[in-house]
Amino acid sequence: MKKSNLATKRLWSLFVVCCLMTQIVWAQVGTITGKVIDKAGEGVIGASVLVVGTTMGTITDVDGNFKLDNVRSDATLKISFVGYQTLEVKVAGKKSLTITLQDDTQALDEVVVVGYGVQCKSDLTGAVASVKADDILKNTPTNNIENALQGRMAGVSIVSASGDPTQGATIRVRGANSIKADGGLLVVVDGFIGGTLSMLNPGDIESVEVLKDASATAVYGSRGANGVILITTKKGKSGKVNVNYNGYVNFKKPYTLPDVLSPGQMADLANDYGREINRNSGLDPQVFYDADAVKGFYNGGGYDYLDAIFRDVALEHTHELSVTGGNEKTQFVFSGRYNYNEGTIEESQRKLINARLKVDTELLPWLKAGVNFNGSYSKDSGVNFGGWQNTLVDALNFPNTVLPKDEDGTYHHKDIQGGRKFNPMAHINEVDKDGYYYSSTIQGYVDVTILKGLTLRTTQNFWFGNTSALNTNTKGSLSGWNSGYNSATFTSTQNYSWTNQNILSYVKEFNKNHRINATAVIEQQYSNNMNNKSEGRELISEEIGANNTSLAKKVYGSSGHTRSFMLSYMARVNYVLMNRYMLTASWRYDGSSNLSSEKRWEQFPSMALAWNMKEESFLRDVDFLSQLKLRAGYGETGNQAVAAYSAWTELEATRDANDNLTLTTKRIGTKGLRWERTKQWNAGIDFGVFNNRLTFTVDVYDKLTKDALLDVTAPLYTGFKTRLKNAAEIRNKGFEVTIGADPVATRDFRWNTNITLSHNKGVIESLDGDLEYAIISGGYQNDYFRNIKGEKLGTMWGYVSDGVWKTSELADAPQGTEAGSYRYKNLDGSEDKQITVEDQTIIGNGQPSFQWGWNNTFTYKNFDLSLFVIGVHGFDIYNYTRAARLGVGDSPLELGPNPEWLNRWTPENENSDIAGFISKRNSKKSVSQYVEKGDFVKVKSITLGYNLPETILKRMKISTLRIYASIQNPFLFTGYSGIDPEVTLKSPLTSGIDYGYYPNGRNYLIGLNFGF
Repeated sequence: MKKSNLATKRLWSLFVVCCLMTQIVWAQVGTITGKVIDKAGEGVIGASVLVVGTTMGTITDVDGNFKLDNVRSDATLKISFVGYQTLEVKVAGKKSLTITLQDDTQALDEVVVVGYGVQCKSDLTGAVASVKADDILKNTPTNNIENALQGRMAGVSIVSASGDPTQGATIRVRGANSIKADGGLLVVVDGFIGGTLSMLNPGDIESVEVLKDASATAVYGSRGANGVILITTKKGKSGKVNVNYNGYVNFKKPYTLPDVLSPGQMADLANDYGREINRNSGLDPQVFYDADAVKGFYNGGGYDYLDAIFRDVALEHTHELSVTGGNEKTQFVFSGRYNYNEGTIEESQRKLINARLKVDTELLPWLKAGVNFNGSYSKDSGVNFGGWQNTLVDALNFPNTVLPKDEDGTYHHKDIQGGRKFNPMAHINEVDKDGYYYSSTIQGYVDVTILKGLTLRTTQNFWFGNTSALNTNTKGSLSGWNSGYNSATFTSTQNYSWTNQNILSYVKEFNKNHRINATAVIEQQYSNNMNNKSEGRELISEEIGANNTSLAKKVYGSSGHTRSFMLSYMARVNYVLMNRYMLTASWRYDGSSNLSSEKRWEQFPSMALAWNMKEESFLRDVDFLSQLKLRAGYGETGNQAVAAYSAWTELEATRDANDNLTLTTKRIGTKGLRWERTKQWNAGIDFGVFNNRLTFTVDVYDKLTKDALLDVTAPLYTGFKTRLKNAAEIRNKGFEVTIGADPVATRDFRWNTNITLSHNKGVIESLDGDLEYAIISGGYQNDYFRNIKGEKLGTMWGYVSDGVWKTSELADAPQGTEAGSYRYKNLDGSEDKQITVEDQTIIGNGQPSFQWGWNNTFTYKNFDLSLFVIGVHGFDIYNYTRAARLGVGDSPLELGPNPEWLNRWTPENENSDIAGFISKRNSKKSVSQYVEKGDFVKVKSITLGYNLPETILKRMKISTLRIYASIQNPFLFTGYSGIDPEVTLKSPLTSGIDYGYYPNGRNYLIGLNFGF
């Protein structure tokens, strides 16, 4: 019995071993050879061939052949190559395979949002730039989508105009069209017109499209002249619930700051000033600091104001969480974000919270509905920048031999001579500037399928925004010291808008040769704005401050209320014949309550044609050519530059000398005001070769804006200097180039590169009547800029510097000139050689003529490295910060710790271009001496990331895990002597002036992204 059992066990063991051996033999085929070809039968060079689930792989040779050893017969091969669809093929016991790859048409068939609908990318006839948000955010982690878009779309100028965390970027599309009106582009989020990009959560965004030419923007009529940016947020997905987290920590440092003299050098300079200014006046030297005081300053005395206003390290951290899920009929997405962002300047910061819920559902086979809620809240804190209260300029100018406070705790606001000097530490410590912003958007829609291809969408959009600004100036602040009393202001603004859209769409294909996409829209929008302001002077309690402005000896208040309504009709049709010939035509009719009845309605037509030459018989078989499409279009758009009630006279309450209220006219109305109108031509070509491994898109354009608004001279009988009038024409011409390439694509390594190039020139073609130039609305800018007929927008205007008068040249100088004073060119040739306003001329222009961006992404196995660089060229900067440090105008010189004073004019240094310490320095406000070339190249970001392999992810039971590190703004190459030339490009009309703007800094960021 035992022998029988033993025999049975042996036979069973032998059977199992044989079965296992059979499986091993069956699952091994040894070497596999094959060839990868395209649809024409040509070998595909460099295609990746990977055994799924293993690390085994290879690439095809010059004939498309490949060879793999030790491949299981039940294995699956994954074949991929740029420009072709990725394919998986089962070995199924074969030893030789021939694999045909199909062209990847997904890029051309990709759906692009075009306003009130979508189109296939292959059917586009206009100039539209499109990017996927995840692609750019992966390479440029940021809390602001504007920063991520910079340099990635040709013709779209995005400037990081401030390092202030409470400020967004400045975006312009194809130059500036207006002198008086805002030139910002129209923001459309999920079809809702209006919004603030800087307040959006970048992680919520699916795609970004920018409509650039008028044939594309004309569907937005009177609001489309400056370009349109379309934001599409992410939708829920059917299937299991997915949770994703993304977070990073960012350590920010300021750029290299300007040099300042040490306190010891400043003390010596002050004594030099006292000696030289009195010597020229025949007086005894004035000594500000004796020898012991100077020695003390060299031994560590004094105060470093520039260092004091900047944080050593500013901290930012962001945390985003999203949850998606649903089934075949209902999908949802919920997301939330918290961002804490300190600025590099003390006391500046933002705390931001976002929340979003989006639900889409199919109620019936012919009925769909959805709701989208988006809310945001921020608390902002800041300091004074720009204008006469400027923290950075004052930190550079305040003498570091003077301590911030007296012994009694009072802030110093005087220079070494006893004159008025603004103390930067008072800006930091004695001013409370807080802002609270809340906004919410609720969107609901219903989609009804009337017939196959015919749908009606009705949407209701409600937006509410509330802004509160609290500003308290203590008696120790500059404002308090200057006025003699403390003060506080509370400003509250409530905005509400309602938009209704009814969109009828018809999409149909006939006989595979005809394709039509038609859209009709009726849209109405109501906007309501209310604002209240209260001010208290001589506060009872500075601690309470703006929280209760009634606790003051003097209380003032004001309020305002405006309403506007707009009704629009739009029709558009896109027709495609045989995938070759394309036509898009649109018409929009807008009416606005902001204008008087005779000019209330305007219509805006457009038309564009395209020819897909690749589909022609004579090019269809040209294998290396992937796409070739010609485009041309014309359209008309408008700019709603007219504020509510601009056509009517506005009254206001003012106080007379006895502090009594009286009603006066604030602004005279102008009947007949109409929208600014822009007509634009565009021509373009889309070109791709080698299965689109190399692509080019080129556009040229010419746009003319008529009826641009100006403040022109008003008739004398009105009692006003100016009135608003449609009185100018502005022309912008330029070209744009986008180049995309995949130079290297192997199994383990891939290099993708994209280049954008843009050129624009904006010129004032004409002005009203005999008007030769238009003033710039604003304060000090009027002394430095003019809008001159025939010249570029925002031309710098002033005197031409000619060095400093030497002692030997005084015989040729105007009467009363001192040696060591500034010298200017006598352009009007006056015999008395006196320099007057007639000697002013063009001294520069701050509008860049050429911009570019270059993005590179390198991928090696699970690692990715991106490098992004931008360049801006052909513009000037008026370095007002430098001018302020050397003394502006005829006011007494305010001596500060500027190293340039060491090279001033003296009788021993007569070749200097900096005036000496003399009583009549002849310093003008706007001079060419302070105009510098602003060209710069900036490395915007270097990002390194690592994705954990799937084998590890499965063990961790998560779907994705990526860690990354990024350095932003690490390198700046420029000849400009200021801190950051980019921040000077904020305003289109005063572009290029640097008056102590909040500089950008360097960011060192580490982050984590994972999902399960």
